[in-house]
Amino acid sequence: MTPPDLTLPQPELDPARHWLAYAAAERDPDRFRPIPLDEAAARLRPAAAGTAIDNRPALGDRDLVVISAERAAAIADLLDELALRLTPGIEVRPVHSDGSLSRLAKELADDMLRRAA
Repeated sequence: MTPPDLTLPQPELDPARHWLAYAAAERDPDRFRPIPLDEAAARLRPAAAGTAIDNRPALGDRDLVVISAERAAAIADLLDELALRLTPGIEVRPVHSDGSLSRLAKELADDMLRRAA
């Protein structure tokens, strides 16, 4: 006897409107719900603002940029999303968003460059 399929169907994702990396973050009663880009930005912003500081001294002569684990996770999530959007064959039409995800990515990039200077 085959066990029943308990998975919920994945939603249709529109790269112009939805976060691709984590489309199934929340459930509606009968399927997973896509996450709009602006909602993804709102979810990432608190982690991206992570302010925990690692005060360990630099190892040897390497320069280190130290950020919190939460901030690193937010950056990793943004890079995962970018990797999916840059996959050959994926077509992304003009993005429908208020620009908050783009602004967050730019803020993080600028902060990393500032810390590395």
